[in-house]
Amino acid sequence: MLLHCPLPLRALAAAALACALGAQAQTLTPDASGAAAPRSYDLPAQPLGSVLARIGAGSGQQISIDAELVRGRTAPAVRGSYTPEQAARAALQGSGLELVRTGSGSWGLRVAAPAPAPAGTGAAARPAAPAPAQALAPVQVTAQAIVSPTTEQTGSYTTRALSIGKMEQSIRETPQSVTVVTRQQMDDQNLSTVEDVIAQTTGTSKSQRNYGAHVYMMRGYEIPDANYLIDGVAGGAYSPTGWVPMDTAIFDRVEVLRGAGALAVGAGDPSGVVNMVRKRPRADRHFDVAQSIGSWSHLRTEIDGGGTLNEAGTVRGRVVAAYTDRHSFIDLVHTRAPMLYGVIEADLGAGTKATAGYRHQQSDIDGYTIFGLPSYANGASLGLPRSTSLGQRWNRSDAQVDDVFGELEHRMGGDWVARLTLNRSKTTVDQTLGSARGAIDPDTLQGLRYTGNDFIARDIDATGLDASVTGSFQALGGTHKVMFGASWTQQDVLTRSASSGQSAPMDPWHFDHSRYPEPVAPAYDNGSQDRRQMLGLYGSGRLQLAERLHLHLGGRLNWYKFLSDDHYSGALLNEYRQNGQFTPYAGLVYDIDTRWSAYASYTSTFVPQSQYATVQGGRLKPAVGSNYEAGIKGELFERRLNVAVSVFNIKKRDVAVLDLGNEGLCPGLTTNDCYRNASVLRSKGLDIEMGGEIARGWQIAGGYTWLTTRDDEGSSLSTDTPRSLLRVSTSYALPGEWSAWTLGANLSAQSRAYVDTVQNPGHAVLDLRASYRINRNWSATLNIGNVTDKIYWAALGSARNGAYYGMPRHAMLTLRGSF
Repeated sequence: MLLHCPLPLRALAAAALACALGAQAQTLTPDASGAAAPRSYDLPAQPLGSVLARIGAGSGQQISIDAELVRGRTAPAVRGSYTPEQAARAALQGSGLELVRTGSGSWGLRVAAPAPAPAGTGAAARPAAPAPAQALAPVQVTAQAIVSPTTEQTGSYTTRALSIGKMEQSIRETPQSVTVVTRQQMDDQNLSTVEDVIAQTTGTSKSQRNYGAHVYMMRGYEIPDANYLIDGVAGGAYSPTGWVPMDTAIFDRVEVLRGAGALAVGAGDPSGVVNMVRKRPRADRHFDVAQSIGSWSHLRTEIDGGGTLNEAGTVRGRVVAAYTDRHSFIDLVHTRAPMLYGVIEADLGAGTKATAGYRHQQSDIDGYTIFGLPSYANGASLGLPRSTSLGQRWNRSDAQVDDVFGELEHRMGGDWVARLTLNRSKTTVDQTLGSARGAIDPDTLQGLRYTGNDFIARDIDATGLDASVTGSFQALGGTHKVMFGASWTQQDVLTRSASSGQSAPMDPWHFDHSRYPEPVAPAYDNGSQDRRQMLGLYGSGRLQLAERLHLHLGGRLNWYKFLSDDHYSGALLNEYRQNGQFTPYAGLVYDIDTRWSAYASYTSTFVPQSQYATVQGGRLKPAVGSNYEAGIKGELFERRLNVAVSVFNIKKRDVAVLDLGNEGLCPGLTTNDCYRNASVLRSKGLDIEMGGEIARGWQIAGGYTWLTTRDDEGSSLSTDTPRSLLRVSTSYALPGEWSAWTLGANLSAQSRAYVDTVQNPGHAVLDLRASYRINRNWSATLNIGNVTDKIYWAALGSARNGAYYGMPRHAMLTLRGSF
């Protein structure tokens, strides 16, 4: 049985240890041989998830159960004397699932591999297992087509299915480049924020901009907030890699699609789409805890528990809590970030499930600054220590997010599924900033100036609604999958600000963090109320043209509206819209054999430009980004490893440019200048990626990207994006008598990048880790980041706005318990 321990955040570590030790004391005593002793079972036929949960709870052995994988499956009666493992395997007879041991020592489930050829056909017979008190008859199991995209408890660096397009399909079946960062990879690398995850994703680079609301670039274009989805629904994320960091403790996986997101978002640059998939309740009772301590007083605690809430197993719940308290290698910076997430789901009837959840998260940062370290005007480094801060002691940035979601799912006949999802979030950001910036004259050593005190408040209300239907049908000798639906999002952003103080010169080498006392905030005197609305009707199909050939067709019809008013005067500041803009999607996938496929695809997105007028008095049509891609994908080693090689070519055409011959002749809301659709932006490149198990116990995830971009004049679209990028993470569980040890490494390497005159030379950063499984409940991991203590820029800005150093060598020790 599991102990139920209420856990206040301030006592997480001590309480978790007490609960874990208490739970461990209740585990089943092994017999003299070291194996769990048999016990008597008398379990009637019942839902598979319920009987597995009862076997695990009664024995103390953790069996990790994906609720979706066991949904609709019934276990036969289990009666007799068995070890827990034998009882679990008896319950799985005829289910199409098999029991597997995960890297943490617990048990998990997966779809069974096809049964071996029967005796007499030349196949070698397997040796018989020791018979229990009541012998089990051999059962032949046939693999089923349905697989779960859930990565938790699989120990894998890949997944067998994607959910980013709502129509679940494998990576090999998807005619676009996709990276999946799994739960195992996040745990191994201590990727505790979405920014950490994106930084480890193939083809991404960080860009210093938007006064601290830093963004990531992909394929030469920015990934905007609107391209961050939660469970496939837009509108729930605001500045997730900048002002409002999002904790990953609540996510099972992060799916990143590179290129234009024609179906998922429609509007935006053809960069990529990030889908963050929440953890859902499991059918087994579980309690997991992790306590970390690292460099610069970095403390983090995670607790994750839940399971079935009734005897029938039809109601399940889960609670995840995390608390981070860390100082930074940068002076003054201190972050406190509590997070609480709860979710409950219930089977309402045959094929119908309802889910509801809530998340509260804070990120309170003392010593926060919105500019990096300046350079000399010629771009040369000032040689400042990596710990240098240019903020005042009273600088701070406080963010808070409260979001709720609800989902209703109904499984109809066959594999048809209808789903309705609602997300609602409230975000606040409050900042008090004393800032300094400016390029330094190499002769006078002057140029850095204190720019005054800024007080900024943002209130963001966001709603996302999505309804979809997916399923398949047989026709013309083939199996065809279809998906269609509608989505609506609205985001209201109220921004208020005030400034005080005067400009004054500062010395970057002897910066005074207490030069100015904390000011009294004046009344806000500047502000705007912005509203963005997006309505989309979408649909797609995966049509089987021949046994090995599938055609993907679809598209999204988009309505976009933006409105901005002055918060104090009510004056209209900006307004534009785009009605009925269609973003098509098409792809062709040919199965070379059962493991390899070749594909080609076309997708598009658009950026509204109706805020600009032409000299003829009309409004500019949208800029359209078109993504052309072709490649080869493979599923190797019984689908435990995904590999892909792709080439891509992106054109963003009809981009607005200033009509120099008619300056000042088009009076409007934001400018009196005239514009025209003229510019074409281009990017092209190569992606090579691998994820999964390359040998028994050896996981790898990584990729290489080569990219080149240019505008009409031949200049790069984003010079802070390196031409070559390599991201690799690997983990190897040692065999034999060393099997308690797992070793791992991460390598990030890139070529030269620059912004104006500021250079970031090519460099490589190596991380190492070692994990030791103490027993079946506990493990300890030591992560050492930047082991060579490489000095490099993690994000570039101009000489005036500054750049950010990458983290020096650091270490973190994590103790994990699973019960």
